[in-house]
Amino acid sequence: MFLSPPPCPHALDLARYALVAQATLPSPALDGASALVWRAPAGGGTGTGAGTLLVLPDSGTVMVEVTFAGQQVAQMAMTNFADPEGMTVLEDGSLALSEERLGRAYRFTYAPGGTLNRNALQSIVVGPNTGTNSGSEGIAFDPRDGSFVAIKEKNPSNVFRVTGSFATGQSTYVDLFPAAGLAVADIADVYVLAASPATAIAGGPDADDLLLLSQASNRLMHVTRSGAVRASIDLASLGVNPEGVTMDDAGRIIVCADGTPSRLYVFAPTGDTGGGSGTCPCVADLNGDGAVDGTDLGVLLAGWGTASAADLNGNGSVEGADLGMLLAAWGTCP
Repeated sequence: MFLSPPPCPHALDLARYALVAQATLPSPALDGASALVWRAPAGGGTGTGAGTLLVLPDSGTVMVEVTFAGQQVAQMAMTNFADPEGMTVLEDGSLALSEERLGRAYRFTYAPGGTLNRNALQSIVVGPNTGTNSGSEGIAFDPRDGSFVAIKEKNPSNVFRVTGSFATGQSTYVDLFPAAGLAVADIADVYVLAASPATAIAGGPDADDLLLLSQASNRLMHVTRSGAVRASIDLASLGVNPEGVTMDDAGRIIVCADGTPSRLYVFAPTGDTGGGSGTCPCVADLNGDGAVDGTDLGVLLAGWGTASAADLNGNGSVEGADLGMLLAAWGTCP
């Protein structure tokens, strides 16, 4: 009996992403770039990747809006900040940034040509107050319920789910999963796929998942909320210190790298035949060799009963349904 390949259950496949552009950021203003967010063009996004990037350096003295070519568009001065490391867009278009040594996030509105004073901002606790360079490193807003995912960089690394209110200043944070299972030396940033301006990703089956960036291990990972790594991109060949990650409305992934000067790297899906940004027509090819075969079957069986990358239907456990999907896709990938 002929079994046609199943529809791809994942809207994001890092194996289909490749480096397509890079740029140098303005120096010295953005030396030590630590975070960035995508800003839609006037009139809203078009799904083509138009727009700009707002980049935050860890100096805490300025944030700069740039083009994808690294050209400065505008900037906003900053005062009374110590070590800002993370930034995210909130539901109403305002933003929040995290202070690493304080374990707090501050809500603000970007005003080109203006000045941002930390002492005048509402804030919430998003992690422990370490007072060191190993604290709150990244933050990502989840528009579905108003919660956040916040990162503690190292010693140890943590991936927290944060709930709270900037209006009241009250918040709580709890571990999503044991971060040690990621097997990376640190975590530099996080991105919630549900917040992606690319509708195929934000509205797809991977919306609950995260992008996690490790600076020390030079790795960008697609991770479930149970801590299973679905896929990753090795960034070591770039020879840089990746610090921040965001997405645009074309589904491209943009990484900023800390340096003097800092740099931008743009990754885009290539060879996409799955019907969306970086979608995966051959999800059962677990070892990425272009075919579904006995090796992939072995990977699936080794992960039986766990929330591993072999959880093909994304229900949180490798089981009979995943085995059926793998057998239905047996053979050379399209």
